[in-house]
Amino acid sequence: MKAHLIKFADEAELARAIEGIGCNMESQPFFEAKREMLQIYLREVPSPAASIIKQELLARGGDAATHARVITCGVDKSDVILFGTAKQLGYLAEKLKKMPWWGLEGCAEEIIALTAPRRPRAAALPCGAELVFGERTLLMGIINLTDDSFFVGSRSFGDGEKALAAALRMADEGADILDLGAESTRPGSERTPEKQELERMTAAVKAIRRELPRMPLSIDTTRSAVARAALDEGADIINDISGLRFDEDIAAAAAEYRAMLALTHMRGTTADMMERCKYDNLLSEICEFLKEAAEKARSYGVAEESIIIDPGIGFAKNQAQNLELLRHCESFKSLGYPLLVGASRKGVVGWATGRERAEERLYGTLAVTAACCRQRADIIRVHDVRANKEVLMMTEAIWRADYAG
Repeated sequence: MKAHLIKFADEAELARAIEGIGCNMESQPFFEAKREMLQIYLREVPSPAASIIKQELLARGGDAATHARVITCGVDKSDVILFGTAKQLGYLAEKLKKMPWWGLEGCAEEIIALTAPRRPRAAALPCGAELVFGERTLLMGIINLTDDSFFVGSRSFGDGEKALAAALRMADEGADILDLGAESTRPGSERTPEKQELERMTAAVKAIRRELPRMPLSIDTTRSAVARAALDEGADIINDISGLRFDEDIAAAAAEYRAMLALTHMRGTTADMMERCKYDNLLSEICEFLKEAAEKARSYGVAEESIIIDPGIGFAKNQAQNLELLRHCESFKSLGYPLLVGASRKGVVGWATGRERAEERLYGTLAVTAACCRQRADIIRVHDVRANKEVLMMTEAIWRADYAG
């Protein structure tokens, strides 16, 4: 079985989900009344197991939506949506752990992992600084070392002095992390020659590290040679948009240098990824990809606390799918790793606001930042640090306010 946490945002979204699994739609009002509970989506559950899960959860005051013909075993398998409080789901998991049939023990472990409490935790970086995840949303400033990134205002054309100036400005404006990229990853882009990427990256890291010795530096690359060279110059995080599909040695490099590793969901390459946007279950498939990428990284020696995940806004997703990802940060947060979201000035912002040019998408980007902050995303990756910093400060002031004061 495959499972992911989900929070249905409204009645229509819930209705689409229960209809999609073949549930009797006359039961929708009962599930709508429980929409404020926790929800876990289980895929491809054998019908006998689905019946057991439903009855056990009903006995504890929760409920489960299944295919209408599960009760008669008229289907071999069914997706199942669980509705319950953390306590009810915990009791269900404890009962299922004692049932060695139809994968119910594994289902119990999934439920326990997805509902485990998340407490703030600190990650030490090679530069001597540390990042604390879970207390507030961190801001990652984008510094493009290229001459062809999709947002003209972020390009430094390989000029080290321009990159350094951008780094100093972003640090002053409140960036918690700086993310340097020397190869464009916009849809349709072609690969940058490795020698050029390496030279631009190492020069920029060296210059910035000299002026900002304890600023966390992230390196946006899919090449282990570039990653190792940047780590030698003082980088702290490797941001791999391929999720280790292009060069698995990136994980070995991160482990060797005790650097953090950000793993992004993506299909294909930047040249053809927009032809690969068909999913049977978008959230489930991305969660599975990220879990498997994290497990692969750990097999190379990367510490669990050093892994960051990113659902990959704009990477092999159409605009409606991008919005679904932005609406459901909880599905990725429940995997247990810090969540990075990067939608700054991207096509989805232009699509939603009617702004064709990336230069016109700041206000839409600020809305994304507020929405993801509200959902407790751990890192937001942006081009415009000062504006997004103030959005984070205001959003967190509202939702973390101490009214007793």
